[in-house]
Amino acid sequence: MNSRCFYDLIILGSGAGGSLLAAILARSGISVAIIDHRKHPRFTIGESSTPAANLILRSLSLKYDLPELLPLTHFGDWQNSYPDILCGCKRGFSYFWHGCEKEYSVGQNHQHDLLVTANSSRKKADTQWYRPDVDQFLANVAQKYSASLFENANQIEIEHPAQQNWSVTFNRDMKSETLRSRFIVDATGESGVLLNLLKIPLITEKLQTNSSAIYSHWDHVVPVKEWIGDVGRSWHDHPFPVDDSAVHHLFSDGWMWQLRFENGLTSLGFLSQGGFNDEMKIATPQQAWESLLQSKPSISKMLSQAKLATFPGKVFRSGRLQRLREFASGADWAALPFSVGFIDPLHSTGLAHTFSGIERLSKILLEETGPQQEFSLKMYSQGLIEELRLIDLLVAGCYESLSNFPLFTAWTMLYFAAATTFEKRYQLDSGSSPAFLCANDAKFVALVQKLYEELENLHRNRSSKNQGAVDDFISNVKRQIAPFNHVGLFEPDVPNMYRYTSVD
Repeated sequence: MNSRCFYDLIILGSGAGGSLLAAILARSGISVAIIDHRKHPRFTIGESSTPAANLILRSLSLKYDLPELLPLTHFGDWQNSYPDILCGCKRGFSYFWHGCEKEYSVGQNHQHDLLVTANSSRKKADTQWYRPDVDQFLANVAQKYSASLFENANQIEIEHPAQQNWSVTFNRDMKSETLRSRFIVDATGESGVLLNLLKIPLITEKLQTNSSAIYSHWDHVVPVKEWIGDVGRSWHDHPFPVDDSAVHHLFSDGWMWQLRFENGLTSLGFLSQGGFNDEMKIATPQQAWESLLQSKPSISKMLSQAKLATFPGKVFRSGRLQRLREFASGADWAALPFSVGFIDPLHSTGLAHTFSGIERLSKILLEETGPQQEFSLKMYSQGLIEELRLIDLLVAGCYESLSNFPLFTAWTMLYFAAATTFEKRYQLDSGSSPAFLCANDAKFVALVQKLYEELENLHRNRSSKNQGAVDDFISNVKRQIAPFNHVGLFEPDVPNMYRYTSVD
């Protein structure tokens, strides 16, 4: 049996980004179909929200009359409104350097740790998204406003005989269905279903960051607070409870994230700089994870009681995470940021960048037509590529500095300068949809590029072993970012403990 149906727009992929875009467009009167080869709930990562993500999501909720989304923008509201949708509290970022013989060493004045506050209280805090719950919730919101969701769609075939003439045929429930539309959006992420069909080239070789991941969810993970006590570090001068953060354990060869949800479930993942060695590649993901723990004594001890969670029930391993496409849109199609490219989870940019792209794309699709829309889609594409290239440098500099924590800390300040400047500009004029992380600020981008070249030279000349050269570089970073430093970066009351970096 074959049925045919026309929609104004088809979205490929029903993850957080695709469902959010569908909800916005459907609420605005656009007929939308979402097609996905999987079914909710399903396991995925990309769990850590940020102040920028919440600012944009709040703006979208208010502009497009989606009140269901507002509670997602603060931990306190989320807990009150949606206690059954699992999340975690995120007050900020924390970093622990395991650079002393692969162990975390307690030093005086926090030489080996860094905490950066993003929110003033637990009530106003950001969140760790348990994506199986949240993605399903967003898909339900889209359907509430009449978006059509086609799950378990197999053997998807896309045809594009003429401009503004798309057809997507797939099998579902033993039936063949064909949907047609004038416009199509790729929200399939790494799969890049539409981008592959259109043969949009990958230009990943232009990226500096090179990392691979091994990850899953675990139960019975010892809270970081307890681990800190076990290694002899007091937590009393921390600006917030450390478990209410995106925790980063730093090693010379990579780093591990630790994100805790309210029920104790914990997301763990290790990012290997330069990719995994041959031994890790041929081992099963579970064996690779166990081998990894054996090489990290302090982490192995912390996770000695951890049990792999029943869902998803297995460990995942990636190839190189980084990818970048040459284009993000055409006259009658577009791709969301995560489909166009991805860098690394180090700075938790994924959700915020996705929302930023959705904000711009929604405006283009709902408010513009004809040549103006085509021009704006070109600018959308150019902007996404520029933003991903900037994120790449902000992350790559951190990887370059993993062996020297003061250098790592200094380079991280570039991200926090970009993030807080973006937040400030966004609050001043959210209607303008400013470029994510100030990627269209020529002075800031040039500054990051110049400092990255200097950082590379520092390592190339082995000057990173010279304390004087390191101190000079750090002083230069502090001096250079002054025009973008609105929150006292480099000047905490307690070394490496930042109590106030929010611009709200």
